[in-house]
Amino acid sequence: MKKYRNLAEYFDYRGRRFAERCTNCGACLKVCPVYPLTGLAGKDPKDVMEKITDLLKGGSVSDEAYEMVFACNGGCDICSKACPEKLNPYSAFTSAVAQIASSGRQPPTRAYQVMPKHRHSFHRVFSALQSKPSDRRWMTRAPANPKRAEVVLFAGCNATGMMHTFIETTAILDKMGIDYVALSGEELCCGTAAMLWGDLKEAQAMGEELVANIAAFSPKKAVHFCTGCHVMCWAMLPRFIPVPFESCELAQFLVDNIDRIPFRQRMDKVVAVHDACSLARLGTFENPRKLLQAIPGVSLVELKHNRADSLCCGGATNTWRPDISEPLRRAPLKEAEATGAQILATTCTGCQGSFAPLEKECPFEVRSYISLLAEAVGVRQEDKFKRYVNSANLNEVISDARDCIEASGFTTGEMEQVLPDYFDRFCPQHGK
Repeated sequence: MKKYRNLAEYFDYRGRRFAERCTNCGACLKVCPVYPLTGLAGKDPKDVMEKITDLLKGGSVSDEAYEMVFACNGGCDICSKACPEKLNPYSAFTSAVAQIASSGRQPPTRAYQVMPKHRHSFHRVFSALQSKPSDRRWMTRAPANPKRAEVVLFAGCNATGMMHTFIETTAILDKMGIDYVALSGEELCCGTAAMLWGDLKEAQAMGEELVANIAAFSPKKAVHFCTGCHVMCWAMLPRFIPVPFESCELAQFLVDNIDRIPFRQRMDKVVAVHDACSLARLGTFENPRKLLQAIPGVSLVELKHNRADSLCCGGATNTWRPDISEPLRRAPLKEAEATGAQILATTCTGCQGSFAPLEKECPFEVRSYISLLAEAVGVRQEDKFKRYVNSANLNEVISDARDCIEASGFTTGEMEQVLPDYFDRFCPQHGK
């Protein structure tokens, strides 16, 4: 593995290498599902790619480069498959975002929603809606001289915002008899979020802080709820710092220990699986299927586009550009409806965030594969995130969550100010 001094040097190298090899043919943007939805649709893809490669070579920040890199789906990988030079435009876009940040140009206004330490970040706001801090069974960071644990389960940023899935995961591990401790992403972050808005120095600092907190428990494995956290600890951070534990993605860990999962409930349901982009890039899309097939009574059906060819949920686009993301979010749901499935099983909290707010329009449920596993072992936790975003009724949500809001150190007035921005992101047609 090539060594770099830091994350900034790594992405600088990746960006320059991409710019040197890219011929600006525009083949990537011609197949991009996002490109025709942007204000760039009438422009020649070749010209737009030239603007991006110019930026990567140290040129100025053009409006075209800014719009494209912040509209990107976030890794659906369709562009890479179309590139005649076998390059990865998405990876280069991360370098371009860093160049934009260093130029002083601000990220989109909703960037705060993916900033873990921001008071109004997604996981802080939505965890405050769903539980009181005193009810949470996980640590926000390692204490001094912690007791050793065989496994550290790390939630990442999104899982505590969709709290039911993290609670269900801990319940599954409890029933499996796993020796573990759980760390949330309330104060800790792997650094991927900071990469999204281009602050690579902060991204590395976050990653190093996370590694130190996990390592404090001297675990054999760190099991990551989020694939992005797994990739950071497994493939990125080891390039420049020691990572003294094995990193494992949650579905892989559960498959490796499937004989310890005590299935108790039969579930006679037809289930379709939506493959997250992140799992497909890792080539681990069979793991959720193995777990679901182990549930008594479950019958799996496939979407038209599945595994490495799965349609992206539009998650990253929906973060920055919810005004254009709706067609991306609806396309996989239409495929799920065509299968006749009773449940669409998501494999990523980002995908759950894209699809769950549209469930009321679908003839099936949208549920995480974790929720299905949890039900099969006798655990069911209400999905308050889904209920709230399907409602998108500000007064109703605040009234229902008032006790949790106040116990979490927020005010109802604060929530009245910030929630409409989240409803605009998650709930199509909100405010229209």
